[in-house]
Amino acid sequence: MTRSPWLPVFRAIAAEIRSTVAPLAGTRRGREVVGAGAGGDQTIYMDALAEQVAVAHLERVHREGRRFQLLSEELGRRDFGGSEVILLDPLDGSYNAKQGLPYYAVVLAVAAAERLGDVTLGYVLNLVSGDEFVAERGAGAYHNGERLLPEPAALGAESLAVLQLDAPAGVNPRGQSQRLIDRAQRLRQMGSAALNLCHTATGGITLQVAPSPVRAFDLAGPLLILAEAGGVATDIEGKSLSAVSCNLESRTTLLASAFAEIHGRALQWLTPQK
Repeated sequence: MTRSPWLPVFRAIAAEIRSTVAPLAGTRRGREVVGAGAGGDQTIYMDALAEQVAVAHLERVHREGRRFQLLSEELGRRDFGGSEVILLDPLDGSYNAKQGLPYYAVVLAVAAAERLGDVTLGYVLNLVSGDEFVAERGAGAYHNGERLLPEPAALGAESLAVLQLDAPAGVNPRGQSQRLIDRAQRLRQMGSAALNLCHTATGGITLQVAPSPVRAFDLAGPLLILAEAGGVATDIEGKSLSAVSCNLESRTTLLASAFAEIHGRALQWLTPQK
């Protein structure tokens, strides 16, 4: 298990956010629009409240002597006097939360610099079920305290048990992914990029694809969880994501699986036939 000094801080943040937003999910007050976030999306009351909780914890550890930069989906960038970067999405899947759909999470990560390959700690807590996913670079990935070692589904060479599609609002993700859809036994579009990648890391989602560029910031911690579980993630052309910026403006496509063989087959299926 990770020995990072940030893990107890992240757990405390997540626990308080969970207790704070639970009564508001699916309510009129919870989904009230109170502004616009630095990432460009509308900020609902639950977003703002969750971020306030997280920032209060981070201000406390700063007063205790820790130095870092904060990059958060709602407030943007805040300087706490150091070079280490804390990435915060206080409510990933906020549309689900405001509709009362039980699939949303708090997402935190630590990075040495603002690239996906610089992330050293990833943390995701499902705010409904309490499922926790943690990974530290070089130390493995853990699901509810147990080492994450996914087992492949028994499938034929031409099929996918569960295909998860991600796409920004207003984008039809099916066109470019049709060859994958044709091979899927089940198709899902569940609404939390972080939880989707965590369940890809468990093998529950066989393949996750974002054929249109999505925000790299949302993927930073969860991609480390996938990698430390032995999984593979690239863009849909098979290019590495390590050098992709994880700031709020950066976008990337995505192809991810816990199993290298499935990822490789998916790349082949996506290649246009000549």
